[in-house]
Amino acid sequence: MKAKRLLGAALAVGLGLAAIASTTEVAAQPKKEKSGAPARPAEPPATKKTIALTPPGIAWGMSTKQVAALIDKMLDAAYVPRYKATSPGVKMRALDAELAEEKSAFRRSRIDFGKLPTGMDATPLKGEYTYLNKESMMTLTRDGGKRYFFFIQDKLWKIIDEHALGEGNARGKDYQSAVVKLSTTFGLPGRVTPPEPEKGRYVTEVDWKDAATHFRAIERSEGEIAFAYEDLVTLSSLESLRPNKPVDANAIDPAVASAVRKAEPPPGPPPTDKPGKKK
Repeated sequence: MKAKRLLGAALAVGLGLAAIASTTEVAAQPKKEKSGAPARPAEPPATKKTIALTPPGIAWGMSTKQVAALIDKMLDAAYVPRYKATSPGVKMRALDAELAEEKSAFRRSRIDFGKLPTGMDATPLKGEYTYLNKESMMTLTRDGGKRYFFFIQDKLWKIIDEHALGEGNARGKDYQSAVVKLSTTFGLPGRVTPPEPEKGRYVTEVDWKDAATHFRAIERSEGEIAFAYEDLVTLSSLESLRPNKPVDANAIDPAVASAVRKAEPPPGPPPTDKPGKKK
């Protein structure tokens, strides 16, 4: 019976993604909009399983130094098999240097989103951070994948992993099949959010949450998906944590707009009807 329910949930997600604009089933039926299409739920569905963070020991609110120290331990553990297979001497020293470089590379990867624009603005990560709000990011590159750690006021609040998709891949051959697998893992279909270019979102997302974490499955491309983990406490306070809002590049400069208004001639008196013969 449980398997049938999960299969039904997976099929619901598949249909929701195929329709793109439609929303998958959730526990409560949403009201319909004027168009007759189901309204997007205000909140993502709560998972039946805890959304786990990795590596073990990582937690929301950790500082950049604490995260770097945790990554050091993770790398030390990852190198253990190679150390066991390496004899003392030149090769061992080379392995020491390789491990030290990986640790150093993670620390050097830090980007602070201050006054100057960064190269990240030309990547799919644009929109995941803002400038002049004490935000930063660190990147871990390992085994052909990338993990991004986002901080605000030097506190970890978001992690984004990039994963490959394809035939035979454990996460799925494409975005739709990956989301179906996630629905089975979480025990229910997620909330589908279609692209909304006017709001700066150009891809489909499907999301869930548990008591502490918001999880987004982000469509990257035909062969790639991104998983975003966000701290719900920070997420609920983002408006106050980001007092400096992005500047609209297409907006007219206030000084220019004021000068244009002053240059415009004042409005004349309203037209009056001239006396004449009635028709």
